[in-house]
Amino acid sequence: MAFLKNKLILTILLCSISIVLTQAQKVDQDELATYTSKYPEDQAIFLKYYEDVDIKISGDSLIVTTKNLKETLHLGDKSNVYAKDGIYSSSFYKNEKISARTLIPEKRKFKVIEVTEFKESFDKSSSVFYDDGKSINFIFPAVQPGAHTILEYEQRIKDPKFIGSFLFQNYLPIVHSKFTVTVDKGVDIRLDIINNEANLVKQKTEDLGKRIKYTFECNNAEKLKIEDDAPPIRFTAPHIAAIVQKYEANGSTYQVLASPDDLFSWYSTFIKGLKSGNYANIKKVLDEIIVPNDEELEKVKKIFHWVQNNVKYIAFEDGMRGLIPHNAEYVCDKRYGDCKDMASITVNMLNAAGINAHFTWIGTRDIPYKYSEYPSPMVDNHMIATYINDGKYYYLDATSQYSSYKLPSSMIQGKEALIALDENGYEIRTVPVIDKSINMKSDSSFYSLKDGSIVGSGNMTIAGFPKVFNSYNMIKSSKKGLDDFMTKFMGRGNNKFFLDDYQISNLDDLEQPIEVNYKFRVEDYYRKIGSKIYFNMNLVKSLTDKIIDDERKQPIENEFNYIHKNTSVLQIPENYVVKHLPENVSYKNELFGFDIQYIQQGDKIILNKQLYVDYLLLEKDQFELWNEGIKKLSESYRDALILENEGA
Repeated sequence: MAFLKNKLILTILLCSISIVLTQAQKVDQDELATYTSKYPEDQAIFLKYYEDVDIKISGDSLIVTTKNLKETLHLGDKSNVYAKDGIYSSSFYKNEKISARTLIPEKRKFKVIEVTEFKESFDKSSSVFYDDGKSINFIFPAVQPGAHTILEYEQRIKDPKFIGSFLFQNYLPIVHSKFTVTVDKGVDIRLDIINNEANLVKQKTEDLGKRIKYTFECNNAEKLKIEDDAPPIRFTAPHIAAIVQKYEANGSTYQVLASPDDLFSWYSTFIKGLKSGNYANIKKVLDEIIVPNDEELEKVKKIFHWVQNNVKYIAFEDGMRGLIPHNAEYVCDKRYGDCKDMASITVNMLNAAGINAHFTWIGTRDIPYKYSEYPSPMVDNHMIATYINDGKYYYLDATSQYSSYKLPSSMIQGKEALIALDENGYEIRTVPVIDKSINMKSDSSFYSLKDGSIVGSGNMTIAGFPKVFNSYNMIKSSKKGLDDFMTKFMGRGNNKFFLDDYQISNLDDLEQPIEVNYKFRVEDYYRKIGSKIYFNMNLVKSLTDKIIDDERKQPIENEFNYIHKNTSVLQIPENYVVKHLPENVSYKNELFGFDIQYIQQGDKIILNKQLYVDYLLLEKDQFELWNEGIKKLSESYRDALILENEGA
């Protein structure tokens, strides 16, 4: 469903240019110096960032057009990276009247260089096999400090359900951004300002007689800093969500998207007739994988895993095909499809096996909206199947190739699902966030000290989402690739860690944790000074590099909550005694916690360590609490075991 999002295509192209002089716009002699001083770290800024939406009633339909203007002032010697530009179109958006030009200051006048070559090409996303979306690409000529580049175009939105949103903040500073919506009276439009806590966006409404104009403006919006693991821009940037709810024409009222009822009424047309009784190909598959005495949950598991293993995920977006699944028999025959197709075959295979299942629309965690708040296609970009058993919901996302049928994919945790109970009824239900105890990595090892090195063996189990994520590397790697991955994954102590041997079990069993039995050594790890050995039993010092910088502004995303457990048993060398046993330390807060316990049992020292991370989105006001916990963990890691040779 990538066609719902406007795309900026930055592709290098050759363009021809024509040069003319204009008297219409005078040069501000102080402009470059003023903005260079104000934005010393930026190569360019947006002077104007405008969109004007016009909605007219025509007969019993709506005509939606937009006018768009983007004016950029280039400040630095490297601003030519912003010379490449483009606009996006698809079956739902038609571009018209495109104009682009560069204005170069020459004394009191601007020299205008028009872009005369626009190259249209199909949008080629690495994640989409086929997309009917097209990009119109071009290069602004003669970009240099002090130059203005201006892009203007009009767009026809063929369905008012796709109006979407407008951002007042971007990854460049914006001097002035403006969004207007002008509608005929009789059009009921909802315009919500989101993320406007600082009151940056101002609004006004004008009565134009037969029409109403809504204006939203923002001045001097700071750029959004690009930061690691930050959520997409709409989680933090102030923006408008625009939804046409209904309109009156010719004495009748036409519902558009006033409520989830309207959204489902529209969506249900996409799956009409897809629960078909024509299951010839599907029944052949079911005969191969299902046995008569299988319990219902066992059938669900087998069917889900068959789809994961036998239907190749290929994203395919072509007009309404971006919304409508193929029928299940087609998918079964072709053995490939996008998320909608994988949902279709999952639902229908379960139906053919006598099990009720449901088409389900959902947005991934890249999208900040909910169906219950904004009943619009901007809420979702994904489709799955839902199976309900004795009040328990199973969210079956076959695009997650190595997931258990008991787990949703990590990217839909906490998201609202729109479940089609049948073609006329639905339910909105929130996918649970998987508890950290499910996402467990547990490691037990036994080792001894020998000639400055550690030599040991152990067993690790990996369950839940850690298993899902690591399975991609373990299953799809070559032998050398797997060896390299496992050495890095199992690494501990220092960069002289060697994974001498390992065996992986349950890798192909999606319902069981991965088990790894291994042998290892770490050279030059501990210090021996005189009769004493100084040894840090925390061979894995995870999270110590996760202190959040004071300058960070964006929240931090986490793929899943988890627990790591570690039990390390050290064989005390002969003739040595414990002179210092590190202190036991525990710390807990709502985001993070750990427990480190040292025990001496005869000639062995046992370290029991457990830590957890319990957030999916870490907000800025939680950074201090997070840092407090990480600092305490780092302090505890520094406490070393001291052994002394009594016979020395």
